[in-house]
Amino acid sequence: MASDNRRIRILIADDSRKALLSVCKYLEFEGDFEIVGTATDGQQLLRKAQIYRPDLVLTDLSIHRINGLQAATLLRRTFPKLRIIIFTELNGLSLREECLRSGANGFVEKSQMPEKLMEEVRRLFPDYIAQQ
Repeated sequence: MASDNRRIRILIADDSRKALLSVCKYLEFEGDFEIVGTATDGQQLLRKAQIYRPDLVLTDLSIHRINGLQAATLLRRTFPKLRIIIFTELNGLSLREECLRSGANGFVEKSQMPEKLMEEVRRLFPDYIAQQ
């Protein structure tokens, strides 16, 4: 559980409702997170980030309207302390590097979820997530 019962406020974006629901259910099960909102495209993601001011944005790379790379760049400018993890079905070191250059703090291939996702979250929030 998060230290002093503080949960990480997270905003999740994926254009696949099934994937979005799956990620939400997993994070709710973990218990260290408060899901403050979800989005199915990049414009919703940016709007909801302004409204909810999450600690962490978890976004699919291939969301519609504004993709995950563009959203990370815009979010980084507006919220310099926000943590951003991009996830995708694609893979490759150059893609990972491009995501990090765009402003993301982490990158996870969907084939490596949920284990890799939790590794990235623990790395970004070492004082909140219990090391298991």
